[in-house]
Amino acid sequence: MFEIGPDEIQILEKLIHVEKAGTIIEESNLSTKVAIDIIRQLFHYRYIKSLNRNMQTQTSFDVDGIKNTYFQITAKGFQELNENKPTK
Repeated sequence: MFEIGPDEIQILEKLIHVEKAGTIIEESNLSTKVAIDIIRQLFHYRYIKSLNRNMQTQTSFDVDGIKNTYFQITAKGFQELNENKPTK
């Protein structure tokens, strides 16, 4: 079972709008390898989706070229963000 933690939430928050993985990796406080692993896991469990250059959903992406791949949060990802909002 995949568990969403603070690092995963940080990545999800950055993908509300379409972004390249490279941008997300640079903006996060995480090492490149950790950020890529999180992105791959979020994609695998459908918290985010991969988009091609024409902004059409892809069912897979080139792992070697992940930094140039576009991603965006899915409805499942939004639900997870809402469930993990800090209470005031």
